[in-house]
Amino acid sequence: MSIVRVIGLSGSMRSPSATGRAVQIALEGAAEFGAETEYIDLSTLDLPFCDGRVDIESYPENVQQFRHLIRGAQGVIIGTPEYHNSMTGALKNAIDLCHWDDFAQKMVGVIGVAGGAIGAINAINHTRTVMRGVGAWVVPHQVSIAHSGKTFDQSLELQEQSLQDRLHRLGRDVTKFSRLIAAGLIDIDETQEV
Repeated sequence: MSIVRVIGLSGSMRSPSATGRAVQIALEGAAEFGAETEYIDLSTLDLPFCDGRVDIESYPENVQQFRHLIRGAQGVIIGTPEYHNSMTGALKNAIDLCHWDDFAQKMVGVIGVAGGAIGAINAINHTRTVMRGVGAWVVPHQVSIAHSGKTFDQSLELQEQSLQDRLHRLGRDVTKFSRLIAAGLIDIDETQEV
């Protein structure tokens, strides 16, 4: 069984945050399925704004380190709070600082967190769209968390076992499909003509 690396990326600029905790729980599921895991909190990276430059290698070292972490993983679990019906600007900016092939052929799982009753489905859908734009493969299972102020207690522990189970499943799914690709059992060569 091949070892795969799965990173968790929290798009919240609060630290600690419910979004970050949800990503960490999903990483637990990935680790239980045999993945090497690492958690990345965007609020700690101090990334610059993407200015559209052609030579992305000229961005500062912290951008290159972030890109290196993405490139070195076979799977990525992305969590975002829903801000005004979308992902956070910080998350979109971090993705924009990357080259498309930093994410290409990676398996991605998406988590959205919202304070309201509807959940974070718009943020999840926008994140899925952006991930398709950078050549990633998003697993079908996703987790939208509503009423985050009640769903997590003051220590940021989940109050619903069913949500914890769903987050663990997301981590397992990302790991499972990442492993199949790493082993060559699924061919997702982006150079093939359709």
